[in-house]
Amino acid sequence: MANPKKNDYFNGNKGKLWVNGEEVVTVTKSKAVRKNKYEEIPAPIGDGTVRVKVGETIEFSGTFKFLGSENLDAFNESEDIALILANTNISGKVTKRLKLDGVTFDEEVLIDFEKNKVAEIELSGQAESFEWLQEK
Repeated sequence: MANPKKNDYFNGNKGKLWVNGEEVVTVTKSKAVRKNKYEEIPAPIGDGTVRVKVGETIEFSGTFKFLGSENLDAFNESEDIALILANTNISGKVTKRLKLDGVTFDEEVLIDFEKNKVAEIELSGQAESFEWLQEK
């Protein structure tokens, strides 16, 4: 591999988030993580325990500056919520786009403020599945 140039890196400045097809234009941070779920069982030999993988979860979190015009109904269970996260490297040559389906949110901030600070809203939850839409 050739030596990377400084504009080959991802710095997050071009990151974007869509909730059900609507772009959250003021997103400042977003993350999707796949985590293994384990169960501890007695080891077949000895007195210890062994961790056995029993599944996985896909977790999501995002932060955006609140404008008041966002149409995010985090607890609307009547529709299947999908998210798309995208990040492009500094040079604009490489983009990664990830779609999360079956998203459920853990909490919805109704109001939050702090003097002399722009209000930020945080969303977190889990997804049923994910799909890479673009990796390069």
